[in-house]
Amino acid sequence: MDATSFRVAVMAFESQPGDAVRHCALVAAELSGAARLGVQLALFPQACIGGHDTARAEAFDGPSIDAIAAAVEQTGVAAGVGWIERTGDGRLYDSYAVCFPGGARVRHRKLHSTQRGLHGGNRFTVFDTPFGMRIGILIGDDNDVVENVRMTALMGATLLIAPMSRAASRRATLAARAADNGMYIAYAHPSSDEAMIVGPDGRVLARHATAQDGLIGAQVKPALAEASAGRRALAARRPDLYEPLARQGNVYPLAIDTERAQARGALALSFAIVGRNRVMG
Repeated sequence: MDATSFRVAVMAFESQPGDAVRHCALVAAELSGAARLGVQLALFPQACIGGHDTARAEAFDGPSIDAIAAAVEQTGVAAGVGWIERTGDGRLYDSYAVCFPGGARVRHRKLHSTQRGLHGGNRFTVFDTPFGMRIGILIGDDNDVVENVRMTALMGATLLIAPMSRAASRRATLAARAADNGMYIAYAHPSSDEAMIVGPDGRVLARHATAQDGLIGAQVKPALAEASAGRRALAARRPDLYEPLARQGNVYPLAIDTERAQARGALALSFAIVGRNRVMG
């Protein structure tokens, strides 16, 4: 495997509530096709295994994720899939799992849960991969909160997996997020008109027009992300100025402190002080 780049694909994949066994079989078939095209990481949409049917929620080590892990082992293609997770204490989450050849698995729980009965996750998920880069996951409208994407980038993610269900288009928003943070974003959506892969400069690398058998693929090069304008902007941050962002509420808590001209009879106008009898730069 070339440590300097790898091939990732997002799969336009329409699922229906229930019937997780059928969906797992379809994912396995897609992985076989992806392997023939040289894909190393194939990403499917939010809740693609069984839809948002909470009655059929499964554990992280349940039969559906086990079936995906088996297909990954057989094809050699790592896979990301979404499903409704049920924990040992009965809590339900909108979750996403990435399975790697060799048996490793990573799970992320959606942070901002909007569906009744589902809990929200309480941690960001950023992890190292066999591809020589760090990857982060944000599900659905988690990506609408700019701080979530920024935090994922600050934790070292070079590729953000952004699985979606059928909802409003986020193409323009995610392109801006990619450029702001100097990261690749893989936007996995059920519709091939929406799914895409964006580069760290905000440029769309692949969309439905280049799809093959429902697969939208692009080469990811971590070095390009590290050299991007977005990464330079991250390095130039002034965290001491942003402390109010961590406070609860929408009111900016600091008083505005403006520079004032102290000379009698003078007014502060832009960059100059205009006196009664003279102008001082």
